[in-house]
Amino acid sequence: MSSTKHITQGGQVFSYMLGMFMQVNKRIANWLLLATLLILPLIFYLKVPTQEIRNGGLYWWLKLTAGGEKALYRVPPLYDVHFDDTVYHFTSAHILKDPYMVYAGDIVLQELWLSVVWTTVWVGVLALVIYGTLYRLGKRQANDDLVGGRALTEDVKAVAKQMRRQREASPITFDGLPLLLNSEVKNIVMHGTPGSGKSNAINKLLIQLRERGDMVVVFDKGCSLVKKHFQENHDKLLNPLDTRCENWDLWQECPTIPDFDTAANTLIPQSTKEDPFWTGSARTIFTAVGNKLRGDDKRSYNKLLRTLLAIDLKTLRAYVAETEASNLMEEKVEKTAISIRGVLTNYVKALRYLQGIERNGKPPFAIREWMKTVNEPKKRHGWLWITSNARQHESLKPLISMWLEQAANCLLEMGENPERRVWFIYDELASLHQLPGLKQALSEARKFGGCFVLGFQNKPQLDDIYGREKADSMMDLINSRLFFRSPDESVATWVRNQLGQQRAKFFSEQYSYGKEAVRDGVSFSKQQEDEYLVNYSDVQALPDLHCYVTLPGKYPVVKMAMRYTHLKAVAAEFTPRAVKESLDPEIDNELNAR
Repeated sequence: MSSTKHITQGGQVFSYMLGMFMQVNKRIANWLLLATLLILPLIFYLKVPTQEIRNGGLYWWLKLTAGGEKALYRVPPLYDVHFDDTVYHFTSAHILKDPYMVYAGDIVLQELWLSVVWTTVWVGVLALVIYGTLYRLGKRQANDDLVGGRALTEDVKAVAKQMRRQREASPITFDGLPLLLNSEVKNIVMHGTPGSGKSNAINKLLIQLRERGDMVVVFDKGCSLVKKHFQENHDKLLNPLDTRCENWDLWQECPTIPDFDTAANTLIPQSTKEDPFWTGSARTIFTAVGNKLRGDDKRSYNKLLRTLLAIDLKTLRAYVAETEASNLMEEKVEKTAISIRGVLTNYVKALRYLQGIERNGKPPFAIREWMKTVNEPKKRHGWLWITSNARQHESLKPLISMWLEQAANCLLEMGENPERRVWFIYDELASLHQLPGLKQALSEARKFGGCFVLGFQNKPQLDDIYGREKADSMMDLINSRLFFRSPDESVATWVRNQLGQQRAKFFSEQYSYGKEAVRDGVSFSKQQEDEYLVNYSDVQALPDLHCYVTLPGKYPVVKMAMRYTHLKAVAAEFTPRAVKESLDPEIDNELNAR
């Protein structure tokens, strides 16, 4: 029964469509016939003089009707032949043999055939125009009309051409797709599951930044970037477990108490789920001890750690007396002081790997001093690498987070200059502690020439670290976005929402048919609706190296396939430093005891 129904439906639709097609072609044929009847005489008249038309026509008339004339007339009639201003009277026999009349007849026949050819050409062109116009009309009618929102395209070249035509194409590109001119200072995000293509995109960007000579700060979790881009004689590296690490000086980095406060805010992060009293108190003690050690000629990381972690509470209480931390160490709140010290231990212990770093033969190094070199004119800047590998990362996370926070804060201290370019490549952002100043840096970096490139696997990671509202606020400060594959439904739905919607008048076609022909018909309509550019399953199904790119402004969302960039290793990803030789056993014992 189902097959019979399908055949009936198919036959009715086919019959109706065939009838409509024949009806349209019948009308077109009538138009073309009318055009032929107008064009053929016009061409013939324009090409042949009136005298030749009259005399040539007479010649062919007599030639075709000579037999009939003999049957009708006993005496051959005379015909008027016009030549210039004279009228001659000839019989048909004379006309058919007269050289001029034969010539006129040949001219008429020849030009008639040529006129037919030219008419055929013109009518053929007209037919193509008519069919082409009807095709475009039908196609436009069947297309959805975009009336608002965003568009989606896979034509990278067309978008790039449009941007160059508008003079809005940046010299920084991803496989032929340029960023919007100067939009790098409005920040970039790369979002996607591991292995989807984020690192490949970062490699493409780093190659261009090296060629430009821009200053770059790179956080490289896993050391996959450093081995392909690190230049030992030109770049700086911070990783206390790597022999190439600079002799980072905490006191040179933090010349004032507010600087110590800033460092403590990242070194000892505030969790979204913990009572802020404990972390706030731990920060206060760190700032007090660190600042007091500034005046000690024999200051060192070992001495800082012993003071914070190893000495007894009574000695520590005396050391921080007359500082803002003194009330936290009072004897009457000793249990509270012990708890605060426990929080302090969890994070400050990352500094123990800096013990002995001053013995590497390098001069003291501070991020703030290094970044000041960006103001030197026409200088080709080196890069600052902050690295860790999978085994080290959790141990170094507080220290790495503090360094990255310090780098971002230093940008805001360098004076406004929207023409300079200082890049901050923070891949795997969610593997760090919360960077308290990151939101401010994202919002103000444009005035200082800062360009933040943030990479993370999914938005819920940021929500967990920064809280949903703050994470949403940070995302709102990022204008250029590359979305790679996200397998989870909720994350893919979030990406779908970020790509946006289009408001369009969507075309619909409906058929009606019945036993009587009068019931056959088709109706067309367009209804305005809002529709997402992609389905969340499209985000889930993206192959490796494929992504959706959104640019600021009026440009469409671009779905593109990036090429894999193979780079040879130019440096070791990690060269281990003999840290054990520098560790203080007493400090380690205290840490192990807690």
